[in-house]
Amino acid sequence: MSSVLDAAYLTAHEYPGGVPALAARMKVKSHAVLSHKLNPNNQENHLTVADLMTIMTMTGDHRALHAACLELGYMALPLPTQTGDDATAEALTDTCKEFADYLQSVTGALADNKVTTIELRKVRKELGEMVAAAGRLESILVAKEAKQTRP
Repeated sequence: MSSVLDAAYLTAHEYPGGVPALAARMKVKSHAVLSHKLNPNNQENHLTVADLMTIMTMTGDHRALHAACLELGYMALPLPTQTGDDATAEALTDTCKEFADYLQSVTGALADNKVTTIELRKVRKELGEMVAAAGRLESILVAKEAKQTRP
């Protein structure tokens, strides 16, 4: 479950304005409370499913969802809103870019033959983004196929 918590931590800390801004938007009484919930070393405060759903909804960052899916052996696919040629080309380009970013993060993490916690978080972030991009591309292809097979 650590990759899900890592993803939630990164999502909140990378939000514009960081945890304080996100906590204010979530109407949490104190940003310290949200900070403690996101801290995997804090045994007294725990991030709830409701908290995680709110964080993903408000930030638009779904890497925690993708991390959970990967840990459980699934893949979450966004439902396509557009399936035209432009959307397909954009999804293909995004997938290639995210794959390159993922490979770059793995290469960077392995450069000194040691993998730090920060490097692993970066790799997981890039992996989540790559899976999301590939999933979007796959969902567009599924939608295109469904249009062709409908009577």
